[in-house]
Amino acid sequence: MALPTAPLRRARCAAVGVVNGTLAVLAHSNADGELPDAGLVFSLVGLLAWATSGFARHELTWTGLLLLIGGGQAAMHVLVSLAVSRHEHPANPAHMIASHVLATAVAVVLLAFAERTVLALARAVASVLPRRPVPLPASAPLVVATPARVPATTVLPAVLSWRGPPAEQA
Repeated sequence: MALPTAPLRRARCAAVGVVNGTLAVLAHSNADGELPDAGLVFSLVGLLAWATSGFARHELTWTGLLLLIGGGQAAMHVLVSLAVSRHEHPANPAHMIASHVLATAVAVVLLAFAERTVLALARAVASVLPRRPVPLPASAPLVVATPARVPATTVLPAVLSWRGPPAEQA
């Protein structure tokens, strides 16, 4: 399958990062994990979206999405846990792992389906749009008419001057 143009690929991967980060924060809070202030959470989601947009050159297959989303879930869990200053009531580790695994599975299925659907829709729309005219191949060398004699005159600027300090100073 052909990938879209570069800006659309980056936007697609940034959307993957935003979905991944949002689901990671929801999974973390669902498992009774502490969250830092909202500004830091939004910054971490933005950081994950930026990091994910680096994968724009690659097609997001099921295995690629699984690795990307799973790595993003793990990174967000670690960063959110490190950002929380108080560790009074640690969350249940089994519940936390299950929550992040469920978020990973949901994200992979959702994003794989969305990518296939959007690319199929783009192909359907492109099939109805008019095609770009294809230029005809060259059958002979290009001939450009030029005058037989080109006037060759030397043009000296009228502003040529010998400026500088005086030769002799008194």
